[in-house]
Amino acid sequence: MPPPPPSWFPFRQANPQARLRLFCFPYAGGGASIYNTWSAALPPTVELVSVQPPGRERRILEKPVHDIARLVEALEPEMRPLLDKPFVLMGYSMGTRIALALTQRWQARGEPLPLGLVVAAGGAPHMQRMSRGNLNDKDFIELLRAYEGTPAELFAHKELMEMVLPTLRADFALADSVLPATPVRVPIVAYGGLEDSHVSIADLERWRELTTGEFRARHFAGKHFFLRTERVPLLEALREDLTRWAPELAS
Repeated sequence: MPPPPPSWFPFRQANPQARLRLFCFPYAGGGASIYNTWSAALPPTVELVSVQPPGRERRILEKPVHDIARLVEALEPEMRPLLDKPFVLMGYSMGTRIALALTQRWQARGEPLPLGLVVAAGGAPHMQRMSRGNLNDKDFIELLRAYEGTPAELFAHKELMEMVLPTLRADFALADSVLPATPVRVPIVAYGGLEDSHVSIADLERWRELTTGEFRARHFAGKHFFLRTERVPLLEALREDLTRWAPELAS
């Protein structure tokens, strides 16, 4: 028998009682598993759908995608059957680009939009930035060290690092994507780390330019990966934002 098709949502647990679906997109090098424990901290009527791009975790043997338009085109048909309920998109770092690209695409076609966007640890993607795609392997690995998000044991194993470098490079290409400065008719809340040397508070604030709706910024202690060090306050904020956009979740 042919192998089953790759799953974009390998950890999804269908919730017939759900009033809202929360789609979560990972950071560069991350996979769907980073959101595995979040469901317990969210309202029981929220169905968490963590997204697994190619080239990582259960999709490690697949070729990663460098181009955000191609990624969105492949992902969108998989998401469509799950857009039959109100939904919110949440992206972390690289994932913020995916969330906005999908929303801009749907808005341009006059399709239903998310109730809100949660963008965390990502600078506003309509701002031009220096591409990191031309870095040699040595400099690229030093860049990974500076982010302090890659497990230390990975740097110690040359063969393992060589295996994951293509996915990491593809993810950084996605993270460096510059998207249109087209505002979306969706409220945006931007989460940032006060000690994040890669995304300043000023960079975070420029997400304000990408919505015609409400904009809020939330600041957390910690560096770029504050989703690990500030998990409890982050999830409390997320629960509050979801309930603000969908008050029925509180009942």
